[in-house]
Amino acid sequence: MGPARSPEIARVAETLPVSPDAPGDAVIGRAAASLRGGGVVALPTDTLYGLCARAEDAGALEKLYAIKGRRPGKGAPVLIGHLDQLLILTQPLNEELWERFYLLWPGPLTLILPARENLSPLLAEKGGVAVRFPDQPLCQTLARTAGPFAATSANPPGEPPLADAASIAARFGGEIDLILDGGPPAGAPPSTVVDARAGAPLLLREGAVPFDKVLEIWGDA
Repeated sequence: MGPARSPEIARVAETLPVSPDAPGDAVIGRAAASLRGGGVVALPTDTLYGLCARAEDAGALEKLYAIKGRRPGKGAPVLIGHLDQLLILTQPLNEELWERFYLLWPGPLTLILPARENLSPLLAEKGGVAVRFPDQPLCQTLARTAGPFAATSANPPGEPPLADAASIAARFGGEIDLILDGGPPAGAPPSTVVDARAGAPLLLREGAVPFDKVLEIWGDA
C-alpha cells in the first residue's frame, strides 16, 4: 500500500486591495496581465462589482459567460479607457456622433452602437454593441492598459449583485483569476442605456444620466 495522497487544495482567486479612484501601477499591471492572459477579473466598476474579460479575446469571453451563466445573445457592455478604442468595437461612425461622445462621456451612460463585423457574437447583440466610458480611474486605466473589456455584474442570473470581494471569492473564487477589492460599492445608480444606432436616441433604461440631457446634447451637436 503506497503513501496516502495529500488532498488537493481548491484553487482560489488571488485578491488584491485597490483604490478605485487611485489605483496603483502594480495592481493595474497585475490585472492587465491577467486579462491579457485570457483570465476573468472581478473588480469594482463605476456602478457595482463586475466580472470582466477582454473584448478581443473570444476564449476569455466564453469563459466569462460560462462562469456567469449568461446566455449567448445577451451582450455584456464593454468598458473603454479612451474614445479611440471605439474603433476596435464599432463600425465607422460619423463626425456628429463623435462630437456627441465628447460631450456625453466619460460618465454612467451606456450607448448601443453598430458593432464591428468581426466583433465576437457574444458582444454583438443583434448587430449592436453596448459601450460605456466610465468616469472612474480604475476602469479607465485598466482599459487603456489591457484593452477594452466586457463587464457583467458579479452574480448568478436572477440573484442580486454581490457587493464585496469576500462574497465574490466565496461564489466565484474557484473559477475566476483575480479579485480587486475596492471595498463596498458606492451605491451609484445604474448607467442610463440608450440605443444610438438610429437617427434619434432611444431610451432603453433610465439611470444616472437623465435622458433629457442626452436629448439636449443630441439636438445641439
